[in-house]
Amino acid sequence: MNLKHYFLAVWGLAICLGACQPQGDYCTVKGSVKGLKDGTRLELVDEYDHFKAIATTRVKDGAFEFRPDISAPTHVYLYTANGRQLKDFFLEPGTITADVDATDENDYLVCGTGTPSNDMRFKIRQLQQSGTHPSLMDEVLDAQETGILALYYADGHGPSAVKSLGVLDRLSEDIASKPYVASLREELTRRAKTEPAPEGSGSENHYIDMEYPDADGNLISLSSVVNNPANRYVLLDFWAVWCDPCRDAVPELRALYEKYHEKGLEIYSVSEDQSEARWKAFIADNDMTWINVLDDNGGRKNSKAWFDYALHGIPTTILIDGQTGAILLRGNMSEMEAVISSLLK
Repeated sequence: MNLKHYFLAVWGLAICLGACQPQGDYCTVKGSVKGLKDGTRLELVDEYDHFKAIATTRVKDGAFEFRPDISAPTHVYLYTANGRQLKDFFLEPGTITADVDATDENDYLVCGTGTPSNDMRFKIRQLQQSGTHPSLMDEVLDAQETGILALYYADGHGPSAVKSLGVLDRLSEDIASKPYVASLREELTRRAKTEPAPEGSGSENHYIDMEYPDADGNLISLSSVVNNPANRYVLLDFWAVWCDPCRDAVPELRALYEKYHEKGLEIYSVSEDQSEARWKAFIADNDMTWINVLDDNGGRKNSKAWFDYALHGIPTTILIDGQTGAILLRGNMSEMEAVISSLLK
């Protein structure tokens, strides 16, 4: 059985379970706890309802249990009362197991299990980590699924905003009515304008200009870089020093720049840092000799560039054609390297 058929089978089971379960017995969440004292207060926070706390409990005898009062599937985070994230998983009919090891800083990455959507997500993550099946999210989105797992992967995790918008159009009524879906639709509509236009559409999406100061205080616009005849392609890079994956990507950016700059590649890195001193020190210490500017509009909540490019998170990289201004790719560094290598042989 391939993934798509397996997915449809387990989702059908979830629908059957949900149809015969009263609200008070909708689901149970339980798990063992390591590294937290008995009496520690825990809470479930609903991502798709304005991050509202929907249930609380306490650790007792090295374990916990919730019986949240809900009537439709959703995606939640498990936190301690002081705001430490322990897990995230889907609430849906059945019993969800989420064992916690607070002594392991990476334990939050281990998914809950025990119900169809949680088990499917767990399987996807295992296969992706092993590198055996990198396109699983595509297959979930292509499976015409209408429930919470599809919303989760459409929510900034999918490979295409256009495809994700198609997912929102087919969500079941109880999922589509969640407060988060309307705001996600608006974000995805903006993001679709900063991705390559769909194949066969006959149109192009173009970059949106911005202008920010470099480390010397000189204002540098993106348009001045794109329109520079020496630059055949421009890599627009959104990042920040406080972002661990962004810092990890710097050696890849540096290697890309050193290899292709003389062939016509320029990088325009936009920092979302609020500490100018920390940003300046980092780019100097890490030989980031390409164009670096600081988004000085008060952080991502007030950033026009963050809004214009519908950034769901960072790092985000976008490849721009220096001749036409068209957006060629919005993706991760491995995708960028492969495309740039083919363009600048």
